[in-house]
Amino acid sequence: MKRRNRAVLGLVIAAGACLPLGVFATSASAASGTNVQIRQNAAIAATTCYTFVGAEDKNYCHYSRPIGDVVTVGIPPNTTQVLIDLKTFPWESPADSITVNPDKNRCVEVSGTAFNAKLLETGC
Repeated sequence: MKRRNRAVLGLVIAAGACLPLGVFATSASAASGTNVQIRQNAAIAATTCYTFVGAEDKNYCHYSRPIGDVVTVGIPPNTTQVLIDLKTFPWESPADSITVNPDKNRCVEVSGTAFNAKLLETGC
C-alpha cells in the first residue's frame, strides 16, 4: 500500500472512531409544530421582532401591540435559537432582548413601561 493511501485510510478510521463520541454532534433544532407565545402586559405599545437563527434568515416583527395582546409565533424548521427583541418605538434600538431554545413551546411576557420595558420567559 502506498504511503498516501495509508494516510487516507488512517484518517477514515480515526473519523469513524470519533463518530460515536459525538464529535460531529449538531445543536438542537426546532421540534415540529413548536411556537413562542408573547403576552403583552407592558404599559406601552410594544413592538416585538423575531430572528429565527438557522432558519434561512426568516425574521419579522409585530408592531405597536397594545396591552393585553397575546400573539403566538410558529417556529420554522431548522431553527436553533429564537431571538426576540423588544422595542418601545419601532425605529429605535431594542430596549430588551431574550433568546429561547426552540425544542418545545415557550411563553414570554412583555412587562414594564417605556423606561424599563423587559422580556421574561414564563412557564406556559
